[in-house]
Amino acid sequence: MKKEAFDLLREAEHSWWYKGRALAIRATLARSHVATTVESALDFGAGFGGMYTELARLSQRVYAFEPDAGARTTAAQQGYVSSYTTAAEALSKQYGLIGLFDVIEHIEDDTAFLTSLRDALIQGGLLAITVPAFQFLWSEHDVEHQHFRRYNKRSLSKLLLGAGYEILAISYWNTLLFLPAALVRLFGRSGSSALGFSGFINTLLLFVVNIESKILRFCALPFGVSLVVVARKREL
Repeated sequence: MKKEAFDLLREAEHSWWYKGRALAIRATLARSHVATTVESALDFGAGFGGMYTELARLSQRVYAFEPDAGARTTAAQQGYVSSYTTAAEALSKQYGLIGLFDVIEHIEDDTAFLTSLRDALIQGGLLAITVPAFQFLWSEHDVEHQHFRRYNKRSLSKLLLGAGYEILAISYWNTLLFLPAALVRLFGRSGSSALGFSGFINTLLLFVVNIESKILRFCALPFGVSLVVVARKREL
């Protein structure tokens, strides 16, 4: 990921988008009807540690992997048990849950990557995933963040099933903002500035995604800027 994109994510850590993503994960886990706590969790691609608080709700032992040294230093201050410097080191242990929050779109061979994670999950272990949705929304934002692709519900489901997981719950999210986001992206703009909204606009957008999270507890949303999924390791 380019430095400018990383800097933007650092500034946006307390924005409506980060909080909305955490709420979407919480709601999708609730709809999955899985245990609310696990013995240990891994935040894979933790960035600056913006999802630590949400993962700490699920496990008292939360670990992190983050390849960027600067981001990892900041993340280490959040409360992770350990902040690993390499994926091999992080995946040498087993976890009850692995969080992949806007991660797999950065992986060229996403099938091989997800397959490799199975050994790092205990029996019945969970993946909590968010990814950007719909390839037609590809924009400068994806270039800046060095994405390989965007997903739709069908492609993400097929990917997970092929890699050895069963899907417990999947949905789009950031639905109410889909139309304005689509217009911005289709006109070639990145839309990244929306992460930096403050004051009243940030409060308004947080209200919107909070409503979505309440809906997500009961049913999937039909479209959105992102996808959220909870999947479970399938015994082969």
